Amino acid sequence: MNKAVFIGTGSSILAVMAIRFAAALLAMSLLLLLLMPSVCAGEEPAKSGKQTETERGRELSERYCSVCHIQPKPDEHDAATWRKHVFPLMHRNARMSELDPSRSEEEREALSQWRLVWEYYFQTAPVKAIPQGRRAPIHRDLKLFAIEDPQYRRQICYATMVKIDPETQQIYVGNALTRSLDVLNKNGKGMASTKVDSTLTDLIRLPDGSWLGTQIGMVVPDDRPLGRITLFTRKGIQFVQVRDVITGLVRPIECAVGDLTGNGAPDIVVCSYGNLTGVSGKLAWYENIDGAGYEEHVLLDKPGSTRCGLVDYNKDGKLDIVALVAQAKEGVYIYRNEGNGDFTELRPIKNSPTWGNVGMQITDFNRDGHPDILTANGDMGDFDCPPKRYHGIRIYLNDGKWNFTEAFFYPLNGAYDVKAADFDQDGDLDIAAISFFPDYDRCPEESFVYLENRGNLVFDAHTFTDCERGRWLTMGIGDLDGDGDIDIVLGAAYMTPFRTTAELQERWKKEGPSLLILRNNLRAEGQNQTR
Repeated sequence: MNKAVFIGTGSSILAVMAIRFAAALLAMSLLLLLLMPSVCAGEEPAKSGKQTETERGRELSERYCSVCHIQPKPDEHDAATWRKHVFPLMHRNARMSELDPSRSEEEREALSQWRLVWEYYFQTAPVKAIPQGRRAPIHRDLKLFAIEDPQYRRQICYATMVKIDPETQQIYVGNALTRSLDVLNKNGKGMASTKVDSTLTDLIRLPDGSWLGTQIGMVVPDDRPLGRITLFTRKGIQFVQVRDVITGLVRPIECAVGDLTGNGAPDIVVCSYGNLTGVSGKLAWYENIDGAGYEEHVLLDKPGSTRCGLVDYNKDGKLDIVALVAQAKEGVYIYRNEGNGDFTELRPIKNSPTWGNVGMQITDFNRDGHPDILTANGDMGDFDCPPKRYHGIRIYLNDGKWNFTEAFFYPLNGAYDVKAADFDQDGDLDIAAISFFPDYDRCPEESFVYLENRGNLVFDAHTFTDCERGRWLTMGIGDLDGDGDIDIVLGAAYMTPFRTTAELQERWKKEGPSLLILRNNLRAEGQNQTR
């Protein structure tokens, strides 16, 4: 087990234009490493006399690509995307230009097999991207929420984190451009600002009233270990950095806190997204060593961890670890707590490396006592390509035996975060979702969607007028004004040009809001709303 001790020295987004897809396909670059030894050893896939090049390419793809992840299907992209974007990335990442076919038979055969794999994708992928499946239409008639623009730091915000604190009725904002943790009152007026070392992507209140902040280090893809987990306290309305409790992380995004060993001391689970290299990102838990520091225990030694949570899935009194993972072997990972600091890895939900996992919440949708999993997959920040039909919101129901079944899918291009709560207080869970990469040409309503639960996982879809006035990267929910219902805050970022129209870019440049408050009208009006 990889261990290191971090001693305090007196120290959601997913706020990245993450290169999940390119990095996931980097696993395919191991194809080259696999091809070369197999050729040298004379181990080639069986060939029939009438086998076409396409058939051979499919065979090679099945053999090699599936070693590192689920084999991507050709129809997950259109042919032009495979050819113009994915192939050049992989050719560069796999360092294929360093091979010389005149040098040896092994290199000639490796290049030949490489070409066959890619020709298989080029020739069998659809000319046009397969369109989205049917879904409930999104109506611009949302009445449950009043839309408020707090005029917070217009045009100088990159909101990598927004949190609602119901206890103080305040909004906390991680601003990447100013490297600050800002405090706003319930109306969105700035009250205080604290400089931070890099950029906050997560903030958790601890039982003793202090706060644990996740600082990503570098928002853009990078392998330098600049990320850290920082302890904060408050003096009045101001946040104050106390010390870093964990350092040397590569782009950590989120953490969870709980007693994993049963000794009464809170431990920390950290999702370090990392970048491309296999040693930079990881999912790890940090054991609290009698308050003197934290000992690292690596659970998943690969980049791509995006979300994590703690829940006792089998009701044995021990907290299990749940993580959403992007890149290569995408999916949901559960680490069953066996006691004494030991965990068993389970992979109940497996996704393609093109999936773009980015958002997760653990909650009981069908109220059977078994926590279910809500996910959003829609990250596509690598290059401009057509929308992906498999992007969207999914509910996986838990049968109580470590099995999860997809029970609901709502197609949503570029889905980036998702939150479930009983917003209309009718006894079931509704869903709020944002998209950072909506199909602005055909359906800008995808920017924000409120899915109202009608029962039995049947949802009506609504949004507010002019929902595309901002490009929403982050979302927080909670009772902001103390009236007993759940409000929403949206955080914006405008740094990525993909999938936008020229008109929208010009509008955002002039008047794009940094935040919007969606204030729940349910209690304020003293009556139930149907939408």
